[in-house]
Amino acid sequence: MKYFAPLLFLLCFSAQAQERLQGDYLWFALGGSLDQFKDDYISPNTYRGLSGNLALGWHTYKGHWMNNLDISGLEGRQKPANYPDQLSRTTSLGFRGHYSLRYRVHEKGKHQFLAGVYSQNIFILRTHNQYNNSAQSFSGFFGYGPSLAYTYSRTTKIWGRDWHWSWQSEWNIPLGTYILRPNYIRQYSGGEIADRGHHFWGDTWQTDFRHSLIWHRSNGNQIRLMYQWEYFQTKRFNPSYNGGHLLSLQVFYKL
Repeated sequence: MKYFAPLLFLLCFSAQAQERLQGDYLWFALGGSLDQFKDDYISPNTYRGLSGNLALGWHTYKGHWMNNLDISGLEGRQKPANYPDQLSRTTSLGFRGHYSLRYRVHEKGKHQFLAGVYSQNIFILRTHNQYNNSAQSFSGFFGYGPSLAYTYSRTTKIWGRDWHWSWQSEWNIPLGTYILRPNYIRQYSGGEIADRGHHFWGDTWQTDFRHSLIWHRSNGNQIRLMYQWEYFQTKRFNPSYNGGHLLSLQVFYKL
């Protein structure tokens, strides 16, 4: 019996820590990103710059199911990475919609593992201040595939006070992507978008990693510091790739 009581306490404590992730949440976020892209339709140069990000969404985690919807917009400017003193510059306006549905497949102590599906939808408008023939362009990537997540929760005593926190990591794995892009010389052909169509993982794909440090407040709300790495590319017609590192501060309100 003297070993049973501590074991029962640890099991109950672990379950309580994991329950802090459960519930319905409405969230808002502000962040910034370092972006780099190369699009042969715009220029042979690689461009790099900073963007501001505004996001909101709805997350729910009940029982074994985690259901997330994120919507964000960004605006930024980029300059040639190898020629930063040039007057050449692009301005980007982007929109993103991300949805994931995951099921908890394994739980052990403070650790949880989830698997499911996701849809990542990206649309970016760009303007160039010098090239008249490609002063404006767009890229649309609408992808889907399997999604994996891991969570870890614990309580740490600091300065005599209990701090409840969690760590959450996500990896969205590309399977298929529907793209909207210019072709070799124009954005539209015959009144329709020049390059559009569905492609499985190969020359056209996208993926992202997300890591969140979560501070659980006593009223059930959360404050999260989230880092995201995102990449998407296509080698059709004018090859293009885009990569970015995003850091954002998120506030989750429990409903």
